Amino acid sequence: MEESKIRLSLAELDLVQNADIILTKNTIIKKAISLLEQVQQAVTPMEENMKLPAVLTSNAPKISKGENYLGLPYVVLDYPRISHAENLCFIRTMFWWGHFFSSTLQVSGIYKQRYAVNIAARFGSLSNSNYFIGVHTDPWQHHFEVDNYRKINSLSTQELADVIAAQSHIKIAAHWPLERWDEATTILYKSWKLLAELIT
Repeated sequence: MEESKIRLSLAELDLVQNADIILTKNTIIKKAISLLEQVQQAVTPMEENMKLPAVLTSNAPKISKGENYLGLPYVVLDYPRISHAENLCFIRTMFWWGHFFSSTLQVSGIYKQRYAVNIAARFGSLSNSNYFIGVHTDPWQHHFEVDNYRKINSLSTQELADVIAAQSHIKIAAHWPLERWDEATTILYKSWKLLAELIT
C-alpha cells in the first residue's frame, strides 16, 4: 500500500496529539450552556410582567448547540420561538465560538406586519444602544459583516424604514465580545428585555 498523501502540518500534528484541547472545548461549551440557562431563568418570569402575547410564550424556551456555524461551535437560546411556515417570531441569544455573544429579534410574515411600526418607532433607543438591523436576504445569517447587518445609528429614520420595508423579515441584533464572559448573563438578559419590548 502506498504511503498516505493526506498529510498534517506540524501545527496540525501537534494539535491532533493533544486531547486536552477537545476536553477544554467541551468544558467551555457546557459552561456556555449553563450561562444561557441562567439567562433563560431570568427571562422566563418576565413574560407576564412585560405582557407578551400568549401566542409568543406558548412554546417553552429551548437551548440547543451545534458544531458548525461557519465551521465553529455555537450555543443558542430561543425564546420566544414561534415558527409557522413564513410566520416567525423569536429572540435568539447566541454564543459563537471565537466570535461573540449576540442577541437577535427576528420576525417575519404576520409578525413583521404586527411589529414593524413598533420597531421603527424605537429608532432612538435602538440607535443609542448600538443595535444593528439585518440587510441580508437570507434571514439565517448571524455574522455581523457589512453584507449582513448595518448599524442602526448609521441610518436615518427613513433609511431604517426602507430597510424594514425591503425585506420579508426584520432582524434587530447586537453583539458583545467573548472577553465580557463574566458580564454576559446580565448583558444578554438586558438585551432580551429590550428586544421583547419591541413585540409587546
